[in-house]
Amino acid sequence: MTETMKAYGFTRGGGPSALQEFDVPAPQPGPNEVVVTVQAVGLNNRERIAREQGSSRPTIPGRDAAGIVSAVGAGVTTFAVGDRVVAHVQNSYAEQTVARVSSTAKLPDSVDFPTAAALVTSGVTAYRIVHTFGRIQPGEVVIVKGASGGVGGLVVQLAKQAGAYVIGVASARNRILVDDLGVDRFVAYDREKITQVLAETGDVVVNAAMNGAGSDQDVVMAKPTGRIISVSHSEPPLRGQITFQHTYPGDDTDAVALPLIVAGVADDTLIVDIDQVLPFTLAGFIAGHEALDSRHAGRIVVARQA
Repeated sequence: MTETMKAYGFTRGGGPSALQEFDVPAPQPGPNEVVVTVQAVGLNNRERIAREQGSSRPTIPGRDAAGIVSAVGAGVTTFAVGDRVVAHVQNSYAEQTVARVSSTAKLPDSVDFPTAAALVTSGVTAYRIVHTFGRIQPGEVVIVKGASGGVGGLVVQLAKQAGAYVIGVASARNRILVDDLGVDRFVAYDREKITQVLAETGDVVVNAAMNGAGSDQDVVMAKPTGRIISVSHSEPPLRGQITFQHTYPGDDTDAVALPLIVAGVADDTLIVDIDQVLPFTLAGFIAGHEALDSRHAGRIVVARQA
């Protein structure tokens, strides 16, 4: 008899109430894979968008998981049953999920599961912005829009570690949060006209705001030879030698990015801000998506012991 497990997802599109509970077969690991019994899940805007659009078949979303290895596949030598891990996966809205070894990192006891789950997509995306796409160098001026968010906050910290001068842009109400991340300068977009005070200022302009809002502003704030890295899929009209790169949490850098981010959180050189931790139930996932639909600062997490 095939073992089953609880999972959470959607078929029809709509608001948070479109989420539902499924009974599905428990996963089995393939070669170079592990099964993780999920203890916490980080929620992401991509999942909110997927939920709004819906699907023609039951869909279990989720990329971010932290938990305990419960099975290992052929060829796995770096993980064992019982290991605490964090992983960049598919289908994490479930009691168990499968993770590739290359997208899994061991989790020290000093990092709890909700914190670990909160850092996956945001951490991988931030790493790629700073090191893969941005190639940020010491002394460069980096403007980070959405500096109070999950991705933006980690970009601020990683860019500072790379030796950049970092300007954080966020709402005035989030000033203390952003200042605590170590920005060299804070600009409140709801108190100042950022295209005036930051015109042609950034060697790198990072747009980590919701859906990459205000892309035309990015061009104005970039130096004539500047680089724009944005979560927006749409390239704005550029000027001079400015370049544009859409960023995304690809898994080809997981093997480097995940251990680096985990180590930073473990030794307190990186801060992951969590807005809410909700219970690992259908009601908890619905509440999490309601939070994704509204204004929030920091990450939304669903966890078993919330």
